[in-house]
Amino acid sequence: MIELSGDDSFVIFQEPQKKTSNIITGNWKKLKNNEVFENNTFVINQFNGSSYKLNGEISELQSPVKIDSPKEIKINSTNKKSYIDTVNKTILKCKKEEISKCIISRIITEKININNFFSLYQKLTNQYQHGLKYILNHPEHGMWIGISPETLIKGNNKNGFYSHALAGSKGLKSKKEWTNKEIKEHQFVADYIEEKIKLYGQIIKISNRYEKAAGNVVHLNQDFYFKIKTDLFDFINRLHPTPAIAGIPLNKSLDFISKTETHSRSFYSGFIGTMKKDSCSLYVNLRCGRITQNEIQIFVGGGITEKSIPNDEYLETEIKSQTLLSVIKKI
Repeated sequence: MIELSGDDSFVIFQEPQKKTSNIITGNWKKLKNNEVFENNTFVINQFNGSSYKLNGEISELQSPVKIDSPKEIKINSTNKKSYIDTVNKTILKCKKEEISKCIISRIITEKININNFFSLYQKLTNQYQHGLKYILNHPEHGMWIGISPETLIKGNNKNGFYSHALAGSKGLKSKKEWTNKEIKEHQFVADYIEEKIKLYGQIIKISNRYEKAAGNVVHLNQDFYFKIKTDLFDFINRLHPTPAIAGIPLNKSLDFISKTETHSRSFYSGFIGTMKKDSCSLYVNLRCGRITQNEIQIFVGGGITEKSIPNDEYLETEIKSQTLLSVIKKI
């Protein structure tokens, strides 16, 4: 039995479409801008902040696991009125043409009573085949669990890389047509990714826009295949954060988020996954939550433009929260 707690540094993760999980235990270390990854290394990034790597060997998980005693990090949930008020402020900012789009996040807290948090991870991997599934602990930033539907960048220098523009959301069973607002929101993201690739690499192929399902949510999506002409970690830091998690223009959106959101995003909407010197498999940390002893703090957000309808934006975050809530309710 492997026993882990909120005092330990660890990651247990499962790549998309895989049946087995991997485990790393060791020590988290802040990454430097010129960091060299000689071996396959697990990394995680704070939104618009520091990145960390977990020093330790990646091995296949073959033993039973018990995870308990997460660190207590207090944070208030975002109620409907507060979120809609913030969305209205953002819409006004867009109408004044100070920004074109901004991602506004909120926190949904759910009471839990779980003795072994590894069981929550097991339910997650059993329910979803797509996306990177993980549970990790950072002694300073807490215990996190999630499943990301969004690839930031994946591939290697020899064969090329893949990324995609993922934006807009509706329920899996919804029959409503995509609105001009949602199509425009997606186009912001696609244009940004294409621009970054052309500046620091070479595009090989771009797909047409299409619908992509991720759990109980459907998004608009466009695929990009490319090669890069710069250092891999440098390119990643230029690509992230994208408009899908920040906004347009980037710096003005980041400034607005820092002044408007009343909570720290921490690892939410940072990147997460594995890296080597010339290859990586990194995802945007979405559909995630921080675990405490008695609750899970689920982080969700939506893209706001001048055409946003506040109540619809609120409902979109409720839909996104079901990716984790649907699993929690089965424990």
